[in-house]
Amino acid sequence: MTKLILSKVRILALLLCTAISVIAQDQFDTTVILISIDGMRADYLEKYSPPELTRMAAEGVRARWMTPAYPTKTFPNHYTIATGLYPGNHGLIENNMWDPQTGKTFSLSNRDAVQDPIWWGGEPIWVTAQKQGLIAGAFFFPGTETLIEGMRPKIWKAYDGKISNDERVDTALSWFDLPRSERPTMITLYFSDVDDAGHSFGPDSEETRAALLKVDSAIKRLNDGLKAKGVDQAASLIVTSDHGMAPYRVRDAIVLDNYFDPSDAKRIFWIGEFTQIFPKPGTEDNIYDAIRKRLPSTAKIYRRSKLPKRFHLANSKRLAPLIVVPQSGTVITNKERYTRAEREGSLDEVRGGHGYDNRDPLMRATFIAYGSKFKKGFTSKPFESVDVYNLMSKILGINAAPNDGRWSRIRKVLK
Repeated sequence: MTKLILSKVRILALLLCTAISVIAQDQFDTTVILISIDGMRADYLEKYSPPELTRMAAEGVRARWMTPAYPTKTFPNHYTIATGLYPGNHGLIENNMWDPQTGKTFSLSNRDAVQDPIWWGGEPIWVTAQKQGLIAGAFFFPGTETLIEGMRPKIWKAYDGKISNDERVDTALSWFDLPRSERPTMITLYFSDVDDAGHSFGPDSEETRAALLKVDSAIKRLNDGLKAKGVDQAASLIVTSDHGMAPYRVRDAIVLDNYFDPSDAKRIFWIGEFTQIFPKPGTEDNIYDAIRKRLPSTAKIYRRSKLPKRFHLANSKRLAPLIVVPQSGTVITNKERYTRAEREGSLDEVRGGHGYDNRDPLMRATFIAYGSKFKKGFTSKPFESVDVYNLMSKILGINAAPNDGRWSRIRKVLK
C-alpha cells in the first residue's frame, strides 16, 4: 500500500511540475532572438564542429548556406538582414562611405557617424516591431544605437567590444525577468570573435577555430538560461552571419597606385576587397583607362553604372564612380601599405578578408534556426540574407515593411 501511495505521489508531482512548466511557458510571448556571429563562413559548422551550434542545426533548421548581399562587408550585410533591403536600397553600401550630397564621411570607428540617422535608410526589424506595439532589446547590432524613424530599440547598448560574451548573454537573459509590459520580444545579440580571428590569422587557423568554440559556448549559455527560465518554447533563435572569409597574403596584393596617379582622385577608399575611387573633375576617363590597361586578370575595374545588376548597388549615389574589385585570394593595396608590410616582415603572413563577390563560396554566410516554430532536422536550400527580415516578421506576427526579400525562398524553414 505504501509503495502504491508513493507511486501516486510521484505521478502527481510529475504532473504538477509539467503543469507549472506549461503555465510558465504561457506567460511568455513569442520572442525572436537574432544572433549574429560575425564572419562565420557557412562551412565552419563542418570544419570546426562547434558542439552547440551543431546540435541546434541537427535538431532545428540550417540552410546549406545563406548568400550575403554585395559587397560582403559587415555593416551592409547586418543592415540587410535587419531590413530585408539590399545595400543599394538601404544606404549602407560599405563600412567606409562618403556622401557627396552632404560631404559627410562614415566609418565604423566614428561614433558620431554611426549614430547619425542620415546613413540609415529602410526600416529595421526592431523599428517594425515597435511601431506595431512590441518591444525590442539589443545587445549590439549595427543600426541599433541610431535613431531610425525617430526610434531605437527600447533597450540598447552603445557598442563596446570589451564587454564579454557572457555578460551579453546574461544581460539578454535578464530581460525575460522584466514585467510583461516591459519585456522585449525582438532581441539581437552580436559576437565579433570569429571575424576578428579570421582577419588576423586567416579562416583556416587554430585561432579562428578557438574563437568559434568560444562563441559556441556563449550560445550554449543562452540556451541553458532560456531553459532554466522556462522560456525556451517561446523563443525562436535565428543564428546568422554577415559573410564568410577568404585567406590572402599581402605579397599577392595588387598595388593599385602603380597603375594610375592617385593625385587625380579627390578621395580613395583603400579597402582591400572593394576599392572606391572618386575622381577629380575631368579625370575619370584617364583613371579608368590607365587602370584597365594594366590591371591583372585577378581584378576588375567598373564604372558605377556598369556594375553587374545582380549586385543591386549601382543606383546608390554614395558609390564611387570607379570601383576596383579583386577575386578572393588577393586584395588591393597601395605602395605605402605594401612597403610597410615588407618592412615589418609580414608580407607572407596569412590573413583573412571579405567583401568579395557574394557568389564566391568563401563568402557564404551561416543560417541556423532553432525553436518550436521551426522544423526539426531540416536542411534548407540556400536563400539570400534579404529573406530573413520577412521570416522574423512572420514569427512575430507583424506586418513587414516593403523589402527586397522573397518569402517563397525561406518559408519552408517554419513548421
